Amino acid sequence: MRGKNVVIPAALVVAFMLALSCTLMGMAALPRSLSAQRIANMDRWHAQAPESYRVVVEVSFTGRTCLQEIEVRGDAKSILHDTCGSSWISTLWVPRLFELGQRLERPAECFPSNRNCVCQRVRIGSIEYDPELGFPGSIVWRRELRPNWHNPAYLARMLETRELPNCTAAQRSLRLTVISLTPLP
Repeated sequence: MRGKNVVIPAALVVAFMLALSCTLMGMAALPRSLSAQRIANMDRWHAQAPESYRVVVEVSFTGRTCLQEIEVRGDAKSILHDTCGSSWISTLWVPRLFELGQRLERPAECFPSNRNCVCQRVRIGSIEYDPELGFPGSIVWRRELRPNWHNPAYLARMLETRELPNCTAAQRSLRLTVISLTPLP
């Protein structure tokens, strides 16, 4: 007995090709991960970075705004002006901006401790990179506490206290904006 030839209707082939092309276009339009964006922009910065530059950064956190002006010559950094006076921010040169932006890539952290992971501390925000040189031109993030429902500690605390655990500590936000980056001779 001979096998039958199967004829696939042209409309079915066209529908399949259309669905496939829409899927591929949709996948191409997906945004790159924060990590991939950072790495690509770091590569751009390292390829084109001036040896010496002056950078002015505006910092906004906990309801106050301040400025840092830093001069960079190779690996040497000089603080020309700093109204921030905050040790955790430190000297805001381009590598430090990349480092602070990278914090958005970190997974949620247990709060108040790893042993008692009732809540999670997460960072939410965005980074805009300079289109020409690739340095972080703007970093905005805030830290929030969120309930950690899938952790047994959350359920245990709820059963013990007969109320939902308080995961609503004050949000902390940070905004870093590069006002200028000027190459030096």
